[in-house]
Amino acid sequence: MSSPSHIDMHQEHKRWRVEDDLWRDELAVWERETDRAIKDVPRLEKALRDHAGMLRQHAASIRLYEQEFAYHEHALASYEQGEAPSELIELAHAHQTEAKKHAEQYKAHEHVKKHQHDLMAKWRLLLTALVDAGASD
Repeated sequence: MSSPSHIDMHQEHKRWRVEDDLWRDELAVWERETDRAIKDVPRLEKALRDHAGMLRQHAASIRLYEQEFAYHEHALASYEQGEAPSELIELAHAHQTEAKKHAEQYKAHEHVKKHQHDLMAKWRLLLTALVDAGASD
């Protein structure tokens, strides 16, 4: 194995200098990107709080739907006990309306579920990437 000549070492140093320049340029870009990301943290928090509010609103709509459903179920039970014999047609019409509401509630819930799963999967990826990056430094 032979030792590199002084010319070879000189040329290798030049290549290293070019790489060092590139690394410094990349780091400057990454620092600016990270600074912008840090400034976005309040927007991220607001988006998460808005999402939590949307979840609370969806839960409230489910509770309201359940109350309407319970009222109709009670009316059906009254009919079956002979307490309201003339209301069967009204109950049938109300049931059709409830079926539409249920389908809408189902669709809304599936939309919320997909959004929640997508958001949390991306959140876990981001958090894991940040925590793992910090742990490896």
